[in-house]
Amino acid sequence: MYNNDELSYIPRPDCKKIKPINTFFISADLGQTTDYTAISITERISSGVNAQGFVNTFHLRHIERPPRGTEYPAIIDRLIEIYRSPQLEKKYKAVVIDLTGLGRPVYDMMRKAGFHESLYAISITGGNAVTRDRRIFNVPKRDLITNLQILFQNGALQIARGMKEADALVDELLTFQTKISDTGMDTYGARSGAHDDIVLSVAMGAWLANRETWDMGYDRVM
Repeated sequence: MYNNDELSYIPRPDCKKIKPINTFFISADLGQTTDYTAISITERISSGVNAQGFVNTFHLRHIERPPRGTEYPAIIDRLIEIYRSPQLEKKYKAVVIDLTGLGRPVYDMMRKAGFHESLYAISITGGNAVTRDRRIFNVPKRDLITNLQILFQNGALQIARGMKEADALVDELLTFQTKISDTGMDTYGARSGAHDDIVLSVAMGAWLANRETWDMGYDRVM
């Protein structure tokens, strides 16, 4: 189901090595009626500890794009299928969904389906600060995109070779724009006619994976 290619790990001299802790973040950017939904899986490998906490590397293992217009109940079924898949059985894992727009009903349906400690949601905002209400985060789009760019640029986030939709991710990254208004406000999004669903799915998973992890407490199994 996901690409399990071996990727390189670059040890850091300032950290104490530990037995690797692998955690999988299943992320879904939910499309509207005429838009795509994108689902991605990011693996975080915690291989060391330093004064700031865990030292992590990140591997993008899987991207998929259900057919345009796929209804939300089918998306939920697919997320449950991925969560319960043999490859992720008995693994630490978390699910994060886009709460923006119509995401709240999906979040509630997933809780009713049995997701509790492992379920998170991100509401993408145009603000300047991250706020949190238990397992729901309000995150500026700037933070999501900047974190993704930094992880790619410093080599901390790697893309598994031969992964389906990898080219689509690269295309979306190349067409993603930052605009500065006359008042100095910055906005982020795809160019007119382009898509950003894969970028946002990967960005949400990478953002959650890159947060402090001491109190996350995700489920090992559902």
